[in-house]
Amino acid sequence: MTALDRLHARAVRSRPLQRFMAVTRVLLAIGFVIPGMTKVRGHRFTSLPTSDPVGYFFDAFFQASEFYAFVGIAQVTAGLLLLWPATATLGAVIYFPIILNIAVITVAVGFQGTWVITVLMTLACLWLLVWDYDRLRAILPARRAAGWGYGAREYALQVGVWSGAGAALVALAAAVRDVAARDVLVLSGLLVVGGAFFGLVVAWHLRHLPAPPALDGRGGAATPPGTRAARG
Repeated sequence: MTALDRLHARAVRSRPLQRFMAVTRVLLAIGFVIPGMTKVRGHRFTSLPTSDPVGYFFDAFFQASEFYAFVGIAQVTAGLLLLWPATATLGAVIYFPIILNIAVITVAVGFQGTWVITVLMTLACLWLLVWDYDRLRAILPARRAAGWGYGAREYALQVGVWSGAGAALVALAAAVRDVAARDVLVLSGLLVVGGAFFGLVVAWHLRHLPAPPALDGRGGAATPPGTRAARG
């Protein structure tokens, strides 16, 4: 267990921090469910005139009715997920990019006063993500040994496959349409080189895949030693 793991373990056992976490979840849920329902019901978010930059932006947002409703549904979903401890981590993961975008928008259009609230909501959601660090740790950048056995031959395989696919695509296009010889050469060079680069990236990704979890005797994933019991 690292020092950060130990610090987090102590923090989530703190009664005051647990209460603060619960209050934060409920407040953020309210802050999304109410405005989200406004969007779902098709009501305007603000009555500012279009002559105002803020009113102009939100009027355009309102006119994109399907997107307007989609954002509302996403807000309500994230808010409700935050209220239930078993789904609160998922709720925070969905909540964060939405509130971050809202905060950036309110700052960019100069929505006076509101930008302070949205920035604070963003920081509060970030706090909830930190609270669930142990659940999100697996997706955070970390040095882990590669364990899927992809070696140097994978580079040659991927480069060959994708550069060949690029050449085949040019040949198919030339067969279907009347393409000038010069264009064929240019397209072939671009797609072959592009395919080779694509293959290199794919092979690099495969070679650096982290080792898979160990299996127990019944074929299931073995539980790492020291794993904590589920919490809210």
